[in-house]
Amino acid sequence: MVNLRTLPVATVSLIALNVLVFVVGSLTDTHTWIIANFGFVPDSLFDRNSVDSSLQSYTFRSGPTSLENGAISSLIRLLSSMFIHASVTHIFFNLAALAYIGGYSERSIGTGRYVVIYFLSGICAALFYGVIASYVWGSGQTLLIGASGAISGVLGIAAAIGNRRAYYWLIIQIVFAFVGSVTSIPIAFTAHIGGFLAGVILTKLMVKRKLFQRREANRMDEGGVY
Repeated sequence: MVNLRTLPVATVSLIALNVLVFVVGSLTDTHTWIIANFGFVPDSLFDRNSVDSSLQSYTFRSGPTSLENGAISSLIRLLSSMFIHASVTHIFFNLAALAYIGGYSERSIGTGRYVVIYFLSGICAALFYGVIASYVWGSGQTLLIGASGAISGVLGIAAAIGNRRAYYWLIIQIVFAFVGSVTSIPIAFTAHIGGFLAGVILTKLMVKRKLFQRREANRMDEGGVY
């Protein structure tokens, strides 16, 4: 029997939302349209001139219902791209990872902090990937989709609170990021790196702040002088 008090509500909700987006797109035959219009394209944010000069490489610019490539559009895409997956295999492995580590991370730092770190890690992952893709590798016209960046942030939470084995995963991602730069592996390893680092840093900052607040509260209870 499921104990609702220990159920990781945020993790379950995020999994359900990702599945919902994928199922709706598949059943309504709008899956390709959703990817094209709501996936994140680094050059749309970091290299606007490239977008204007090579319209044919942008499938999402071809239809009248496509979003415009402005600041608001880029912000929407940064968020929406986290809930879009290319295939059943893609979504299965991402959500399996989230289900495996999400509950532990959520219970460790609290649902509120967990949700904040999840979304900020996803955004940081996309931005980190975008900067490298646009300015280093020249591949900023490639659509970025998937929850793996945000999920990497969840793994970063686990690392920050003491799971040292998670850092071995980071090393693997760094190695594959270099391998992927000279091969055609269709996985955004740099997004994983950015998301993980964001998760670690944000968790340490939030936990440190929580400990400071608790310490201050204890001092006040003890009648400390300020």
